[in-house]
Amino acid sequence: MSSKRSTGGSRLAWLLAAAGLGAWILGRPPAEPPPASVAAAAPSPVLKMMGLAAPIAGLPEEVADATAPDEPRPDWMDLRDYPLAVLALQRAPLDAETRQQRLQTLLARWAEAAPEQAARWARDTPGQAALLAPLHDRWLQHDARSATVFARSLPAGPQRQALLDESLSRWTAQDGPAARDWLRSYAPLAELDTAIAHHASADELARHAPHEAMDLVTRIADPERRWRAWQALARNLHDIDPDRAAVLLSQAPGLWPAERERLFDELR
Repeated sequence: MSSKRSTGGSRLAWLLAAAGLGAWILGRPPAEPPPASVAAAAPSPVLKMMGLAAPIAGLPEEVADATAPDEPRPDWMDLRDYPLAVLALQRAPLDAETRQQRLQTLLARWAEAAPEQAARWARDTPGQAALLAPLHDRWLQHDARSATVFARSLPAGPQRQALLDESLSRWTAQDGPAARDWLRSYAPLAELDTAIAHHASADELARHAPHEAMDLVTRIADPERRWRAWQALARNLHDIDPDRAAVLLSQAPGLWPAERERLFDELR
């Protein structure tokens, strides 16, 4: 008897939480909850329509399971509810602008509460790949290192490259020493070339840590890209201090004598 009462109470608590979530999605104030002693009523048509009252057919198992958590947490939303909320919001009867605004708010909350969960869900759930970039962007604001590692774990392709470039651009701006240590932990990789070239030739690094800038350039995998990075770095060094630039470039690692002379000729 006590087991049935516990199960019924859990189901009622979840339905109340779902009703509040549905009200938020539709922009309506949630209804006052009934007394706990009242038996759980059948889900409303709105909840059924939005998929908040029953597992959603055809979705991954972990998303379907999110529709019936055992014990909802007292905060705004259980972590298992975020996938369901996103799916419900995407098909809620809202105009496009309102839907997008509410979706961005929801994604921001999810990325703050559980960024890796959110990113993996967008990566693994059919039809949700477009959400990976905004979720990843939010993740970068909180933990650039983890977001960068995740980006590199994605399947090879344009999306992985774009997210990896953005990750490294943001990380090097936030914490250059840590990002450079991470880059140095890898052998030269073509997928890292764009980020390395951009960071190594930046005025700030050339001005304050020229030896680190030169070391990074040597790690660019593509020879043509590496040479262009040397040219950009040499110009920056020369603009900052021509005499020091000559000394630095004469000691630069990874430059052949002919390449060094070519750089000097271009700077004259």
